[in-house]
Parts: sequence; C-alpha cells; structure tokens
Amino acid sequence: MNVSFESPKQFHARYTIMDLHVHPSLKTYLFDKKLNKRHRTGGAWNPFAMRVDLPKIIDGGVDVIFSTIYLPEKKMIEDCWFLKLLTNFVGKKLRGITRDTPFEVTMKILEHFEEAVSNAKINGVHVAEMAKSISDLHRILDEGKIAVIHSIEGAHSLDGKLENVKTFFDKGVSLLTLAHFYENEVGYTVGGIPEDKKFLCCFRNEREQSGGLTDFGREVVEEMIRLGMLIDLTHCTPAAREDVYQINKNNRPLIFSHVGVHAMNQKGMNPTDEEMKKVADSGGVIGIIFMNYWLHWEAQKNGLDLIINTMKHIKKVAGIESIAIGSDFDGFTDPPDDIKDISKMPKLINHMLNSGFLEDEIEKILSKNTLRVIQYGWGKT
Repeated sequence: MNVSFESPKQFHARYTIMDLHVHPSLKTYLFDKKLNKRHRTGGAWNPFAMRVDLPKIIDGGVDVIFSTIYLPEKKMIEDCWFLKLLTNFVGKKLRGITRDTPFEVTMKILEHFEEAVSNAKINGVHVAEMAKSISDLHRILDEGKIAVIHSIEGAHSLDGKLENVKTFFDKGVSLLTLAHFYENEVGYTVGGIPEDKKFLCCFRNEREQSGGLTDFGREVVEEMIRLGMLIDLTHCTPAAREDVYQINKNNRPLIFSHVGVHAMNQKGMNPTDEEMKKVADSGGVIGIIFMNYWLHWEAQKNGLDLIINTMKHIKKVAGIESIAIGSDFDGFTDPPDDIKDISKMPKLINHMLNSGFLEDEIEKILSKNTLRVIQYGWGKT
C-alpha cells in the first residue's frame, strides 16, 4: 500500500529537511522580491519567478536552506548582448555588477539578504533567522524557526584576494563553490548552461574547459580547509577536483552541492563513481540537483523517478551517508514538472517512501548527512 503525506503538518515532526543549494537572494536583491510574499513559480527559465519564498518553504516543511549568493560574472554580461542591454536600463543594482568589484557586490547581496530575512514576517511573526554558526543553527531549529545559511557560488566573488576568504567566513559564509559558468582566478569550469539554452549568440565563452587549480586556487583551498569553509566541487573541472582531493587528504568533508551522477548522464559536471567514493571517504555528500538536464541524458518533463534513481545509484556506490538534497531552485534551471518548487518536498518524501527507502535512510538524505557535514566541515562553532 502506498504511503502518502498530503501536507507538511503530517510529516514535519518526523523529518528535518535541508536544501544545500537554493538561490532566492539574487531575486530579492535585483528585483526587490519580498521573501515573506508568495510569488508565482512560473515556467522554466523565468528570471522573475520565484521558487523559494517563505510561504513555499513552510508549505514544503523545509527547516534549513543554504542561501546561495550567485553574482553573475562580468564575462557572462560581456558575452551576452541582451544582458549588456539590461545593465543599461534595469536599475543601478544590475549596473553595479559591472561597475563595482565582484567582492563589493557579493557583500552587498549578502547584507541585503540578511536584511530581507530579518524583515520577513508571516502573520506578524518572524519565522526565519540567519544561522552564522553551528550553535546558531541548533538554537534556531530548537526554536522551531527556519534556519538560513550563507553560501557563495563562484570564487570570482573573492576578486583574486586571499584575505576575502576569511572576510566571507567571518560574515557567516559556510560554503564556497569554487567554479561557476566562467573560469575565474581559482580555476576552470565544466560549464553549467544547457547547450540548447545558449541562444541569441550568448554564452559563447561558457564551455567545458580543462585544467586544474591555479596557484591562487590552491591557496584558496588550503585557506578554506584551515578556516573550516566547506569546499563545493560543483562546476569544477575533473582536474581541479582531483587537485582538491589531493590537497584536502580527507581533512574536511567535501561536497558536490547540486549535481547528477556521471553513470546516469555523462556530463563533465557530474561526479564519477570513483569520485563519489572519494567524497564519501572525506565524510562529504553529493547534493542531488532537481533538473532533468543534469540527471539524465534523455529529455523528460517529470523528474521524481530520476531523482530517486540517482539516490539509489549513490547509495549503491558510495553509501546512504553520501546523499543530500541540492535542488538549485531559483538558479538558472528548469525543474521537473512534478517538483517545480520547494513547496513540493512532500511529494519527494512520498516517492522515497514508496520506492523502498527506509525511515532512517530518508532522515539521513533529508538532513542528517548534511548536519554531519556542517558539524565536521564548518569552522564556525
């Protein structure tokens, strides 16, 4: 008989849910979206839609989000004529991306999102709070609130300065994704924009590259290990990932925050079975992205089965302790039709229950694995 939870109230007491990778901050910063308002989910690739807001987080029974700050690379704006046009006509915030340094703009977005969380109320009550340390996280969860943790996608935000790693760390940033759409001072990229979305002569420079970490990149990784900032290998080249494995020597848990797996879809961003074993050996996790393009080579509209199959493959190869959720909601993504935003997490849990996962396995995937990674990988106690 199928198990079915219709609403988060029916399972919230049983499951803590954490999402390693979501992007509401850019929408709140650029377009003044209010975090406490329910926004239209919209169709694929709609930059003005919002898949992660507080009403949806509550509907989904989600307890912790890693709010990922992504600053569009200057190279991407230079590479795309309509983005250049937008910078001239869509307000000072977008123009500031090309005028100010990446570090300066990233700090502005971090501070803006902190303010957005602080000001957001549901029915007059503060339901979310920034967690800038492990003790913050546990306190917020004990109080029954939603915990929001800072993370940054793309080491271009460091602006080539090693001291900015500690500045971000002191600001409460728990995690840094080393690479993103374009190469940066740390290293090279396998890309991240689907081939069929490189339209209007845009994103021509965004491509799968080769090469490992630069000398500066090695310094950044060593500093992150020293401080206790989680290293995210998503978007890095295989050579750069191998460099990180060698430097880390299992001192800290490593993660892929939002990927599929190479065995199901042979794209450069997806870790191989051997790599997943290395992540498992470090005590890290692989966060599964909610986007069919990365999960499977064949175009499909629905994706819950693909997510489940990806979980099963990681379990077989690297163990149940290596699986996490990294939806990439509000990123440059096309989520599956059957799990279009963060409010649909009950559907995922139903699917897991009815696909043979045990209760303790579901608990590990939804939160316990990520909590372990935070405990051993984040140096802000």
